Amino acid sequence: MIGIERAYGRRRTLSIVWWQAGINVLIGVYLFLETSTNPYGSQRGAGIVILALLLGRAVLVLLYRQRGGTIVGAQGISARNAVRTATRTWHDVYDIRAELNPSGRTENAEWTTYVYDSDGRRMRLPYFDDWQLPDFHAELAGLRAASALHRGVAWELRPEVEDRILRRARDRKVWGMVCIAAFIALFAAFVLLA
Repeated sequence: MIGIERAYGRRRTLSIVWWQAGINVLIGVYLFLETSTNPYGSQRGAGIVILALLLGRAVLVLLYRQRGGTIVGAQGISARNAVRTATRTWHDVYDIRAELNPSGRTENAEWTTYVYDSDGRRMRLPYFDDWQLPDFHAELAGLRAASALHRGVAWELRPEVEDRILRRARDRKVWGMVCIAAFIALFAAFVLLA
């Protein structure tokens, strides 16, 4: 079928949160100077680990900006991130949805697009948002119309899949709260025991 092959990549530059980048650079410079000039070996380990984490994060951001994208073809849809590529065939795709981005993780985008499969799992489509695409909602409607021919079934809501999607969303929120509580408890224990 013709008209389904599409690739979505970075079209507009993403704004950098300059204060966050500045703090990361200052922490990196401080840790580099601290680990290279500190004569006490016991304090070097933590500085080296934190410096490696900051450098790893910077490399992942650069790789994502160069490599990230969404590829649509007759076989399915793929989301390519910094390191891995996730693919869903059209028979596995339950829905393609645009959702409001409450946390602002993709910086300027108000809408983020996700592909849901029949198990309720979701996959974010990189650079398929309203910041990168000038007519985002029309492009999404065009993608849904073109992919409906390859799916073999109409875009219809199934209650059992919707329940799985809601359950997975609830589980993500619970795990996020558990991780935040664990971090606060660890930090409090570190402060109180130090």
